[in-house]
Amino acid sequence: MVCRIDTGANRELRAESGRVTTMRGPSGIDVEVSAPVRCATPLDVVLCRLVGARPSANGWRADCPVGHSSRGSLSICERDDGAVMLHCFAGCSAADVVASAGLTLANLFPSRPRNDSPEDRRAARAAFRSAAWGAALGVLAMESTVIEIAAETIARGEPMTPDDMGRVHLATNRIRDAREVLHGR
Repeated sequence: MVCRIDTGANRELRAESGRVTTMRGPSGIDVEVSAPVRCATPLDVVLCRLVGARPSANGWRADCPVGHSSRGSLSICERDDGAVMLHCFAGCSAADVVASAGLTLANLFPSRPRNDSPEDRRAARAAFRSAAWGAALGVLAMESTVIEIAAETIARGEPMTPDDMGRVHLATNRIRDAREVLHGR
């Protein structure tokens, strides 16, 4: 059985055989499914749940399921390791996006290989540390820019709005979190 999703790219998902039905999901996409549906990749799982999913230059774009009125504000891409990355340009967190789509953050990642040898566990921990460091350094770069802009605003003698101050506080919290990652806590 094949689950066909009309996203403009004729993307097909493999599903277990069983009774076939056509239904319109909560996202408004017509889907032929058999129960239970088992999608091939995390990207397939995510795209099944989104309204207006369509290919874009760097992956996919869709309407964010959180409920704001921004159209096409959700950017979706697949990393080389099969994990899905989400970014809502309206400001929604990835956790809010997946929860609104009826998913969990775990749905964004491929199944973990079941080889539990000591060498594989060490390699997995090293890969995790490397990814965590890369993410922390990216956060530091972005949030330090926010702090720099705030400092320049103050240096010019311009007042900061409550929203600006809230963003500075968020930046300091994110920098603190990134510091903990880099120190291995």
